[in-house]
Amino acid sequence: MRARGPGVVALVACAALGALGACVKTEPFVCATDDQCGAGRCEADGACSFADATCHGAWRYGDDGDPAVAGRCVGDTSGPIGALAAGSDHACARADDGRVWCWGDNPRGGLAREDVARTALPTAVPDLAGVTDLDGGEYTTCAIADGVVTCWGQGDSGELGDGEAADRPRPRSVGDLTAMVEVELGEHHACARDGGGVVWCWGSNGDRETGAPGAPTVARPRRVDGIPAAETLAAGGQVSCVTAAGHAWCWGKNANGQLGVGDLEERQRPVEVPGFAGAIAVVPGGEHTCAILAGGRVACAGANSRGQLGDGTTTRRSAPVEVPGLTDVVEVVALDWSTCARDGAGAVRCWGAGDRGQLGVGEVDATAPATPVPLPGPAIALTAGETHACALTADGCAWCWGDDRKGQLGDGRVATTDAVVGVRPVLLSCR
Repeated sequence: MRARGPGVVALVACAALGALGACVKTEPFVCATDDQCGAGRCEADGACSFADATCHGAWRYGDDGDPAVAGRCVGDTSGPIGALAAGSDHACARADDGRVWCWGDNPRGGLAREDVARTALPTAVPDLAGVTDLDGGEYTTCAIADGVVTCWGQGDSGELGDGEAADRPRPRSVGDLTAMVEVELGEHHACARDGGGVVWCWGSNGDRETGAPGAPTVARPRRVDGIPAAETLAAGGQVSCVTAAGHAWCWGKNANGQLGVGDLEERQRPVEVPGFAGAIAVVPGGEHTCAILAGGRVACAGANSRGQLGDGTTTRRSAPVEVPGLTDVVEVVALDWSTCARDGAGAVRCWGAGDRGQLGVGEVDATAPATPVPLPGPAIALTAGETHACALTADGCAWCWGDDRKGQLGDGRVATTDAVVGVRPVLLSCR
């Protein structure tokens, strides 16, 4: 039976006395303290909630509070979640109907809010609907709706693609881009791919991550030349990559060999990566890059001081090395100094830096894939920021783990200590 608050008890008593018309409440019950909710608790919005294990956040509103939330799971305003995306220290979720919720760090407006510096509660992005793809950067977020790219947040390095060098906390379309199907963000740059495989990039260009030689900043989208029709697109750190017909091309920063081309020289224009031959997808992280190869194998290149390449060592590699023991991998995400992979059965394994709980299994580093992340069910999608990662499980619930000091786990509580908190439920709807 659904738990009910004290106002409902009084209403039932009136009904039993045949005097319902004389005592119907005209205002919803508003609590101020937990003890006014009996066995429940008083939420920040003044409504009582009660423990309910069927809710993702474990609490459900009673029936006698605000009618807008009565009987719903606490935090359940999104509807079913279809996709997740993360920035450096924030994350976002896209509902099946195309609405977007974001949470975490917000110093430059990446959550599309001006009233908070950070929040652990997912908040709807205003003036945005019908979103089909989205991604986050350092303090910027971009989305695609009806083929049009919109961005918001930090913009002083051209990240918003509007020709200006200023922050903007509300979504606005990027240039004249249309028919876009994919958008990817690095730390301070962004790229988008259209349905024909043409790629456009903009933003910071100090390491030539936009594929445009010359200017340190590209304030408006510029077409990337020298690549075939791209089938997948990825950006991370100061690197961009595409795949096409089983081949991979990357460009940008290469100080740690993260382009995988066998040297440490940056590339101003796309260069094919022989070690990623057969790549299905390529994913750059902070200072390393990984790819999914034929058969679900994984290979990585670049910095390896925390074991993020997964080859059992901490040796930097300028050419890709395969991660032993991984097969049937269907998705890889790269954090700053860690990596996670999801296999076809929905198991997620991580490796690299683990001091902030990034591996989902404690707070120790691992130079090879660690014990599976203890998710409550099979994962169907992953995303990752600098030191946190999230998964969408088959039941439509979102879960995050890692650093929570800026609210990036979305569980309603910003960590007040350096203690690792483990896998946490994001306060969004499940199916």
